[in-house]
Amino acid sequence: MSTFFGFNIARSGLFTAQKALSVVSHNIANAETPGYSRQRVEQRASNPMALSGGKGMLGTGVDSTAITQIRNEFLDIKMRNENTVYGQWKSRYESLSEIEAIMNEPSESGIRRVMDDFFSSIQELSKDPSSLTTRAVVRERGIAMANTLNHMHSQFEKMVRDTDFEVKTTVDQINTYANDISKLNEQICKAEMDGNKANDLRDQRNLLMDKLSELVNLEVKELTDGKDINLSGKLILSINGQPLVSHDKAYKLTVDTKDKHGVLENIEVGQLQWELGRNADGTPITGSKIDSSILKGKLKAQLDMRDNIDGDNKGIPYYIDKLNEFTNTFATKFNDIHKEGYGLQDGSHGNLFFESKDSEPITAANIKISSDIEADLDNIAAAKFGDANDKGLAGDASNMVDLAQIRYDHDMFAWGSPDDFVKSLVSNLGVDAQTAKRMSENQEVLVSQIDLQRQSISGVSLDEEMTNMVKFQHAYNAAARMITTVDEMIDVIVNRMGRVGL
Repeated sequence: MSTFFGFNIARSGLFTAQKALSVVSHNIANAETPGYSRQRVEQRASNPMALSGGKGMLGTGVDSTAITQIRNEFLDIKMRNENTVYGQWKSRYESLSEIEAIMNEPSESGIRRVMDDFFSSIQELSKDPSSLTTRAVVRERGIAMANTLNHMHSQFEKMVRDTDFEVKTTVDQINTYANDISKLNEQICKAEMDGNKANDLRDQRNLLMDKLSELVNLEVKELTDGKDINLSGKLILSINGQPLVSHDKAYKLTVDTKDKHGVLENIEVGQLQWELGRNADGTPITGSKIDSSILKGKLKAQLDMRDNIDGDNKGIPYYIDKLNEFTNTFATKFNDIHKEGYGLQDGSHGNLFFESKDSEPITAANIKISSDIEADLDNIAAAKFGDANDKGLAGDASNMVDLAQIRYDHDMFAWGSPDDFVKSLVSNLGVDAQTAKRMSENQEVLVSQIDLQRQSISGVSLDEEMTNMVKFQHAYNAAARMITTVDEMIDVIVNRMGRVGL
């Protein structure tokens, strides 16, 4: 046995304690770093030395085998899955809240109030059909109703454009995260070629995957069996089997704007596709379109809100379609009754009250007061009966009475009267918004709970690190004291033995 044998044992303890103190210092420094997982020095007793004659095995000190990060992969997967659901419901609730603001019901300026004012003016005209002042009020209230429908439609159109821009922004975020993850994969692979673990780089990658999981559903697969170090750090991220990141290669998504929206023919919206490459002029070469039904997360909610006209997750097109249905049915019914009546002047029979701006079927986008009513108040057909010259009887307001009854026509829509239609539409919107809000809040609590579980395992506890610091400091001091003791023992052998009698 070497004279310095005990010195080597103490030295291993000193270096291991020093390394452990360095890791503790690193943990404390990163206690508030997002995504950081606490690290720990793994220690084991060194291989013992067999003593001759079967006298036992003598310990040779301590080895630090690795610096590992404390992380629970199951909680990572669980958290990302729930975060995807949270991102989807949160985005949907935000969009439905915006639709509620556009509908603006109940309020003093919503469509129901404007419709009430319009019918109230018709009721007043039925009391004095020859009053030009009251006729002017009817016309202005009709204009207000048409303008309100025009404005709501334009707001929905703007929301479609804004949502399409949000889709493009989200796609850009996904591509950025994918590109950053691919670069980290390359760095991790190079750093782990010698069998070590690049813990800090892995933390950065995990944090990016956490953020990415809110945007789109991910499938994560690391290409390693724990034995082949050449595979270490290589990662594949997929969206329903289609690779988004394959180790150091990121496959981009792109938004192609060639197609037009089904409900809004005048609005081009981007169709989500895989990007296969770039042309010489830099324009993307697009592959097949991505079916939004396979997606989840914030991107899914945005696509649903932009595109869906039916199904469980109704979007803006559904509300545009219902608004157009209301406008066309209401205007058609109103016109049918109005054109049967008579105005106060010759030839004022058969006039429309509402018409479209572009000679197309009446919709919320193009409804307006007819040019006949706009030109002459006498063309408002208050009377049901006329004289020989198609001149409306001045005291006859029976046609106004019929027009006023449209307000209570429960057969006009499948949902009942015009007021019932608007109330049902707003009520359904409110239920959808409340459902989205509840699901968003529930998912937020669930994600927070899982994240707390993760933090309880991988997060840095300053109290625990301070305890470890004291523990490893004592170990370091004890190892240093042991080296001093061995040094004194060697000094006795070198400088004092054999000097008796001198």
